[in-house]
Amino acid sequence: MSYETIFLVLILVVCVKQTGTDHSSSCSWHLRPPKYEYHLTKECTVSNMRTVASSNATKLESCVQLAATKNAFALTYADLAEGTVSTLSSTCNVFDCPEFHPFLLTANESVYDYYSMYSKPLPSENYTCAPGLGVFELVTNHLNYSNAMIACEDAGGHLANVVSDSRTSFLAALVSSDLKNKTLNNRKAFVGLFFENEFVTITGEPLSCMPFRAWAPGHPKAGRPKKECVVLTGNRYWETEDCAKKFPYICELVPDGPLSLVERYCAPIKNTKRRKNCILRNHKQFEQIEQTKQQCNGIISTNKSVAINDNN
Repeated sequence: MSYETIFLVLILVVCVKQTGTDHSSSCSWHLRPPKYEYHLTKECTVSNMRTVASSNATKLESCVQLAATKNAFALTYADLAEGTVSTLSSTCNVFDCPEFHPFLLTANESVYDYYSMYSKPLPSENYTCAPGLGVFELVTNHLNYSNAMIACEDAGGHLANVVSDSRTSFLAALVSSDLKNKTLNNRKAFVGLFFENEFVTITGEPLSCMPFRAWAPGHPKAGRPKKECVVLTGNRYWETEDCAKKFPYICELVPDGPLSLVERYCAPIKNTKRRKNCILRNHKQFEQIEQTKQQCNGIISTNKSVAINDNN
């Protein structure tokens, strides 16, 4: 069976600024449904993450739809040959969180293939999964805002989007927990929100398009400079700070994939620079076999990936 990437049209977030005679502006905000794209990450294996749903799906696409309805980040699917009598309790299992680096070191013999939204790169053990929200890491190393942005991008993500009640609550708890050795007033970390003529998220969405706010009393500060950046406190507030100051920061891993063969080979290397060097060093060797098929309970494509939108 051949698997093709299924792309559905997404509802775009369009902010329309209308200027009237009173110089007021408004923004038309359309909630954007999440895009669920699952990539083959490892054949012949199972997952140790929490199962949130199972079924006896006969097609991978059906398993993907189940995962999307459950806001799941990963799934395993057993592609049984037609006419095969199955002894499995389910052919499709979906998981609320993705597997992490040590997962690739296992060598389970299984009829299942493992698919993940977080395949490239695979999350490290330092990341924390928030089911239905994303995968995050609070980095305790103090950096200014620009360097924090670069560090998150180098790790395969961006500074964490914090503009929702659920995100602010979860990430504030992460700040409070990971920075518990600091005093209460110093438990804060840079997030993906800054002011440059207006408040904008790290992905370029104006805060004026969004209904949620969590400003601390006295914030945002009056008479603020042309650019300042936002920190999230452990007690669930947003505060504005000078972007040049140094704070811990929260990275949000961006869902991506699939992994190429050489990327899968180098994925267990936790150090980012060493992993990149491994890919460069072995690229030519794997380039010749990148498009070949491997034997694993039949012929399995090495580049399977499927996508689904929950509005399907």
